[in-house]
Amino acid sequence: MRRKQGFIYGIALLSVFAVFIAGCGKTNDPAGSAEAGKENGAAGKVSDAPVTLTAAIDAVIIDSALEALIKDQLKKKHPNITLNIVQPAKGSTLDELIATGTVPDIVFTYSGRLTSYQDKGILYDMNELLKTHKFDLSRFEPQMITDTKVGSANGELYGIPYSRNFHAFYYNKDIFDKFGVAYPQDGMNWDQILDLAKKVTRNEGGTQYRGIDPGSGISWIYQPLGIEADDYKTGKATLNNDKWKKVFELVKAMYTIPGNEQKGTAIDNFLKEKNLAMIMYTNMFSQLEVPTKEGFNWDVAQYPSYPERPNIYGNASVNIMTITKQSKYKDQALQVISVATSDEVQLESSRQGRISPLLKPEIQAEYGKSLDILKGKRIQSIFKSKPVPYPNSSPYRSKSEAIAVKYFKEYLAGTIDVNTALSKGEDEINKMLAAEKAK
Repeated sequence: MRRKQGFIYGIALLSVFAVFIAGCGKTNDPAGSAEAGKENGAAGKVSDAPVTLTAAIDAVIIDSALEALIKDQLKKKHPNITLNIVQPAKGSTLDELIATGTVPDIVFTYSGRLTSYQDKGILYDMNELLKTHKFDLSRFEPQMITDTKVGSANGELYGIPYSRNFHAFYYNKDIFDKFGVAYPQDGMNWDQILDLAKKVTRNEGGTQYRGIDPGSGISWIYQPLGIEADDYKTGKATLNNDKWKKVFELVKAMYTIPGNEQKGTAIDNFLKEKNLAMIMYTNMFSQLEVPTKEGFNWDVAQYPSYPERPNIYGNASVNIMTITKQSKYKDQALQVISVATSDEVQLESSRQGRISPLLKPEIQAEYGKSLDILKGKRIQSIFKSKPVPYPNSSPYRSKSEAIAVKYFKEYLAGTIDVNTALSKGEDEINKMLAAEKAK
């Protein structure tokens, strides 16, 4: 966003700060009287004096529907708590708020961001607070809690999940109908998907129909195997091996089906040109809303698997709520989190199209039922696979992956063979790691 004229920008910035000043609202018991609850094993008692809490948003989306859902339920359960959720904008990003000393009480983010918060000095281990208030972690899918602890040195829990992302397998029903080919089925492996893609990769009436696109090149295809391009423990590249070879060969096999060569972006091929039969992607339901209303005939199936890793897809970021170390109202902040992860909020959130981190199948069964575009779709297919455990990645993951992509493209172009691509990629990653550590 470009800087506005000085006066207007100053007023806007003051408005943001005003919200955070309000967050320092007075209460007769800043500690929340939690200590009283430690006696006799009772849950901690929290003051019901009026208090205003602020929440920042970092690298996730809190839309108006979710904000209203949390606030409405909070008003019912804890009317003394006012929650200000500040959307990130110029002057109100998390980094800018920390820099100005207006650290929020709560941060909405995702698990992969937690390691970067070490340097920000805002991480707070919630374990003792959860014990004091008898917060029940057994309600959550165990992997969601495990993924949230990725990067913790000694089992610290810096956040609580409120939703998670997913990978899905979308297909254009009209293309399959056009060529008289059966729709994709749940439980298919990659070899079966390749065979299916060949049947719907055709040129008809001057239109080239592509059978398949992995959505993001090699990126989402390597993740289910639980591999990385570099190992955070050893500090060395881990690209030149049989698992990465399998990934390179699989994705090249997709792109080299005659007529299935990449042209434009996969998402545009699928949603706009509508000449792509199958695409592997994350949650694109919001992007499907307009095309669906315009008559786009699509559906979803279970994400394809490697035979040795059945019913597993790639990394699914766990969206979490953290309490900052600087918050004076940690007990009340936990009350907000308890509301956001309550059965009532999670049930309605599931209906609105967010996957709940809770174990309750009845909540999962309600997924997407408030979204008209999902009516009649095979939505429960996306729950038949689970995300791979979130990796404890090195700080150089993105750079290492970029190097892997570079050499995959050379292999795809036919300028080098797969073994040379992996060998050269490994050497370059090791050189990059050495240079980064020398800084």
